[in-house]
Amino acid sequence: MKKPIKTLMFLSASDAAFLAHRVAMADAAHQRCRRVVIVCADTGRMEEIKKLGFDVHALPDGNRSFFSLLRMVFCLVKLYRFEQPQIIHHSSVLMSFIGSIAGLFHQQARCINAITGVGYLFSSDSFRAKFLRALLTPVLRFLWSGEKTVMLFQNTDDRALLAAKGLAPFTAPIIRGSGVDIQRFVPVAQKELLTEKASPLIIGCASRLIRDKGLEELIAAVSSFGPQRRFELHIAGSSYASNPTSFTQENINSWASIEAVRLKGQLCDMPAFWQGCDIAILPSHREGLPKALLEAAACGLPLLGADVPGTREIIRHRYNGLLFKKGDTGSIADAITQMTEDPAFMKLAGKKSRQMIETEGFSDDAVGTAYQDLLASI
Repeated sequence: MKKPIKTLMFLSASDAAFLAHRVAMADAAHQRCRRVVIVCADTGRMEEIKKLGFDVHALPDGNRSFFSLLRMVFCLVKLYRFEQPQIIHHSSVLMSFIGSIAGLFHQQARCINAITGVGYLFSSDSFRAKFLRALLTPVLRFLWSGEKTVMLFQNTDDRALLAAKGLAPFTAPIIRGSGVDIQRFVPVAQKELLTEKASPLIIGCASRLIRDKGLEELIAAVSSFGPQRRFELHIAGSSYASNPTSFTQENINSWASIEAVRLKGQLCDMPAFWQGCDIAILPSHREGLPKALLEAAACGLPLLGADVPGTREIIRHRYNGLLFKKGDTGSIADAITQMTEDPAFMKLAGKKSRQMIETEGFSDDAVGTAYQDLLASI
């Protein structure tokens, strides 16, 4: 098949972020492009990307200060001129911002600004976030309004939010998440029912250790159960120093002292993590479409999560899980109680989770097909 696109470039925050979230789309792009080039910060996993068949350029990493972002822009201007991509895919609000600035010096390329979640800039109510919103919204409106720019979303809530600010069309395309490998993330043999299980139930949470993920409320909810609880909370993830809401090491150490909490750190084998859990939970305050819950659902787990954009795309209340109020410790505790005391619902909800992943456009194959259709349309 003739490949009409010579070069497509993906701009991602880091090599780890690309491997976790963009591989399905990049693989699909290979079907229509002669070359797929990845630009990302090097955290030690660049060779893994090369082994997948992609060319890679390192992006300067930094503390997201003004001068750090400026270095990134200068680097991208040079790379765009060197590689001459026909299409540039910017992942996340931040990458879409700096990539679009660099794109002003390479105007022949079409840009896909993939909004994978509105992030700190548009979700936080802090004074700093409000100030940055007021300052940057007019700039983003200018950068993202060109006829060669395509805004891409993971859910309708994020699209409506940015469209209301004049940052995207109300009809912008949606691809449901980053995809999940349904051959790797699979259910294990049917777990024992609660009444038959001697060991505690395992509630798994995979998340960066930042306040926007709702971990503070989750820890408080788990602590409220006391010694009579029949579960443990296992958290996979690490802190994220460049995020303003990242927890301190002191916070994390205090969690480690709680009997019901097990901190697993950053894990490589996520299928094994989810297969070792009985329930998945994500108390995040807002998401694009959470990869953690997609992977947990593919492993056949019942899901618990906050009733917020992104999360409610994958959790349907009383169908494959339960939704609770955002930031409400009591509501989180109630949802945990309802789930752990209803083994029949847990079993049924887990089956529904797997079925949704297989049939409703969340798998790697489905996301890849949708991405190829998007490339064909532009």
